[in-house]
Amino acid sequence: MRRVGWWSVAVMVAVVGLVHAVEAQRSTAVAIGETAAPEAIVGEHLRAALSEELGAVHGVRVTPTRSAHYVLRGAVTRLEVEGESDRRRLECEVSLIVADRRGGSVRMVLSGRASARGPGVERLQSQVVRAAVRGALRPLGPQLAR
Repeated sequence: MRRVGWWSVAVMVAVVGLVHAVEAQRSTAVAIGETAAPEAIVGEHLRAALSEELGAVHGVRVTPTRSAHYVLRGAVTRLEVEGESDRRRLECEVSLIVADRRGGSVRMVLSGRASARGPGVERLQSQVVRAAVRGALRPLGPQLAR
């Protein structure tokens, strides 16, 4: 009875490993390329958001540039702060370009925007940039799978 129990666990582990390997082969390898933003801290927010949000897109695998099929480049095209200190409103727009790693042919141009209200501009900057990136990346998975 114990042999059957351990045997079934070993088979299940092997199957899970095989499924993971097949899924990794089906996913599209994308690297994060150059980024641009009006301020250095916003650029850091953009790079972090691209890394985390791209990794969450179904069918996409974030890889180093050498092994990528595509390169994702991004820019914060608009970041505006309006209002008084306790009722600030932040608006952010991002533009993303998906290009072939070899040759650089543009495959997609994506854009997203988001806004937030409240105190604490630094905290809001990070969140609004992340939300804009998430919105821009929404169509990416289904488009790359074609």
